Amino acid sequence: MKSIISILIVLILLGASCTKEDFPRLQINEEGEIVSLPYFWKKLLHKSSPEYFGFLKYPIFFNQNPIIPMTDGGSGRLLSMINRENGETIWEWDDRFIQETEEILMGRYHQYENLLVYTMGSRVYGINLESGQTHWKNRNNLDRSFWSHVYGKDSDFYMFGRSDFFPDSVDQMVVFKGDINTGQYEEYLIPNFTMDYFFPGNRIGNVIAVTPVSLDGKDFLAVVWQEPFFEFNWQSYIGLWDIDNEVWVYEKAIINPEKSFNGILLNPPVVYQDRIYLAVGFELACHDIRTGAQQWKKKFDGEIFFSNLLIEEGKLVVNNEDQNVYCFDPISGSQLWKTKGSGTSSFMSYLEGVVYFNGGATGRLHAIDIRSGKTVWKIDTDRLGQRGDRFRGTAVYTIPGEKGKKGKVVALSGMYAYCFEAYR
Repeated sequence: MKSIISILIVLILLGASCTKEDFPRLQINEEGEIVSLPYFWKKLLHKSSPEYFGFLKYPIFFNQNPIIPMTDGGSGRLLSMINRENGETIWEWDDRFIQETEEILMGRYHQYENLLVYTMGSRVYGINLESGQTHWKNRNNLDRSFWSHVYGKDSDFYMFGRSDFFPDSVDQMVVFKGDINTGQYEEYLIPNFTMDYFFPGNRIGNVIAVTPVSLDGKDFLAVVWQEPFFEFNWQSYIGLWDIDNEVWVYEKAIINPEKSFNGILLNPPVVYQDRIYLAVGFELACHDIRTGAQQWKKKFDGEIFFSNLLIEEGKLVVNNEDQNVYCFDPISGSQLWKTKGSGTSSFMSYLEGVVYFNGGATGRLHAIDIRSGKTVWKIDTDRLGQRGDRFRGTAVYTIPGEKGKKGKVVALSGMYAYCFEAYR
């Protein structure tokens, strides 16, 4: 009888130990921030030895199931669609042109229905997200490299690469337009570069964003481009391109009149109520999208570089390299709150009044209530039983809840994908 009791006690202790490891306790620090939270599931991101799995700046979904980067050995780089309820793999895609060395580094993609297009150097991929199969892939010109940001509307997609209009000695990026169904693309739009100055490497300028907008029932592109001013400075512009008539409404509305050294836009602009918001170097600018006129501008001590800006619930949230997160009224530009962030971080994702991001400086999963500016999560992998791991700079996935239930948040560390119940 005693031996049976002893065995039962051991089994109970082992069960408690497994529960503690697999389902961490809710823990809150002195600042009232949640630093540990039970999760619904966690999924190992590596099918063999751990490798760098790349990153996605923006989350990808199909039927609300996350599509995440994973690895399969030293040269295996996968996109995997996983079941949002249990983390199990639905399909895997690994049809890269260069299996040995090509990473999956996705700055911005375009998705239309079940198709997704992204670029990696000279390679352009179209993936069927329903089946996980390659719909098409294109490698027409090995000498032309495309930037990793792809924009689009419906079946049209836009990307940026070197034009054949200029001599080989002149470097630049112009707009290419493609069809997501066929994978065919061609040069589409070249701004009027002055060629007064050349950046090192003989670069005369770049187009870095084309955001489709609809005004009065007509389709336009808000085009953000830049060219050198003196040797190391850049002048950035916004233009409005009439797609139907193929003419500029305006071409060179100045974003940074001071022609600053850091006058480069690296993150996608945001359009809201006929205004466009652009992070250029240390500055955040708001322009009237119809005329290009600047409405207001803010200057920071750090850049809006690695992370993004977003507008939700009538609030403009900006994650800055100066270790702070800011919230502004997007119309007036007045500051609503400012709170401690992490500096370098992933892009922010939103759900039910809360923004989520992986802090590069902290290695934690942050969540901020945008209504109050209070940090409510700062989840630490050490407290989840995975010491030495960190949440990574890849995208955070937010999944709305159903039938009045809270949604889900999926965040990736270096080793695992974790799924938590959303804060709200």
